[in-house]
Amino acid sequence: QQLFYFAEVAERGSINKAAEALFVSQPSLSKAIINLESELNIRIFDRNNKGVSLTEDGKALYQYVRTILNQMELIEGISSADAPKVLSVCSYPVLTVSRALAEFYRRRQGTGIALRLTEARLGEVVDSVANSAAEIGIVLVNNAQFKEFRHTIGYKNLEFNPIAQDTWYVNVGPKSPLYGQTEVTMEELLDYPVIRRDDDYFSNLTFYLEIDGVKLTSFKKVVHANDSAAIVNMIQATDVFRFTPGVSRRDYDLRGIRTIPIRNCGVEISIGWIRRKKELLSPGAVEFIDIFTDLCQKALD
Repeated sequence: QQLFYFAEVAERGSINKAAEALFVSQPSLSKAIINLESELNIRIFDRNNKGVSLTEDGKALYQYVRTILNQMELIEGISSADAPKVLSVCSYPVLTVSRALAEFYRRRQGTGIALRLTEARLGEVVDSVANSAAEIGIVLVNNAQFKEFRHTIGYKNLEFNPIAQDTWYVNVGPKSPLYGQTEVTMEELLDYPVIRRDDDYFSNLTFYLEIDGVKLTSFKKVVHANDSAAIVNMIQATDVFRFTPGVSRRDYDLRGIRTIPIRNCGVEISIGWIRRKKELLSPGAVEFIDIFTDLCQKALD
């Protein structure tokens, strides 16, 4: 009960609003929070005239509590034949994930399972799984990000499961002068605009990468787009290019977009998935991971 009360206060940012939603008195709720802080010997909330906000200890506690409450909801729904089944996946934007989801739907069509796929940058995928908004997260982590990624998921009590190793290529469309080439150099790419999503903490770490003597900070022509369809359409219709893993080569081929190797590209990409530690995956999540793993391994063979 204390954990349930705590989560309500954390999500509403106000003891008064939480008390109203829970139909308990404000003094009773405040006492429950104080008792919880006393039992755990930590300060959970910072109080101010606008309400309450989580301390660092409180944020860590919330991640554990949200997981516990989500598991309780699953337990309570076991006996209900009508309980909705949802596969929730948060993924770094990669077309192979969409193909895996389509195959999962084909296999499970008519079983009543609902699918929820959210695309996000690496940091957002980590947070989505840590906060139980997604059951699993699909991640692509390059060698400039990997150390910090490991540290972050350890702190958030997550587990990384590698699937395959990849590297960077470039995507170009038929309007690009580079379209017919079998290999490109970084010097050549400097003449063309690169299209990419807005940066987050982890993508900023990538700026330290250097390929064939050219730093990524050397690219001054940049187009920002946070929509996958817009990125694909821009590549198809203009001379922009995109740094991309090789795993989605087949998916881009179907759209008339070429995936071309970069000369002397030493970038290492780890493809895998993350989950909350010591938490059982649903059968749907296990099946989806198997499908995605199979697609990745076939693409990179």
